[in-house]
Amino acid sequence: MAQVARFSLISTPGAGVLENPSWIRRAMLIEQVAEGYADGLFTPAQRRAAEDLFRTAVYDGEALVRSVLADSLKRHSGVPRDIVLTLAHDEAQVARPILACSPLLTENDLLEIARTGSRSHRLAIAERESLSRGIAETLCASRDAIVVRRLLANDGASLAEGLLHAILDTLGDAPGIVEAMARRRLLPASLLARLRHYRIAEPRLQAPVARRA
Repeated sequence: MAQVARFSLISTPGAGVLENPSWIRRAMLIEQVAEGYADGLFTPAQRRAAEDLFRTAVYDGEALVRSVLADSLKRHSGVPRDIVLTLAHDEAQVARPILACSPLLTENDLLEIARTGSRSHRLAIAERESLSRGIAETLCASRDAIVVRRLLANDGASLAEGLLHAILDTLGDAPGIVEAMARRRLLPASLLARLRHYRIAEPRLQAPVARRA
């Protein structure tokens, strides 16, 4: 029954799924179709119809509709790459779930967006479960302390010893960089020795407030 209900939204081109004037309604309909697609409920013909719908939805004028589509497809490995790439190059609020999670983005895809995207795009990439040394180096090349701090907090990012030293050389005085590096697991001995020369801030203890009699 759920499959039939979802297919009724996409079986006829121009059936009105994306013509609804309410962006909330469009988002809800897109989410229903995307979930059915990701769950493998559709026949091959239905999948093609859904993919055609997605290719239209990626150009919806309301960013939140596109965001719903991106979030629904972020971990799906069977969606056509052209749909994923369009979402990945969208504005940051749309691209974020795809950049952070999609298994379909290649090393070159991520490198390009890391070089040309905004800080928010780079922050999303820095959250991926695993990151190669090349992508980590490209993210660090921005010398953006906020991005680098996010990268250091990701133990799935491959950070070469030389890159860690370079981060301290260029951003060691930026807020939170030393603390984030000190929390990484399995730091090289040379970094541990170097970090001893930094004073890592301790949380301040608040003095008890005297009560009035």
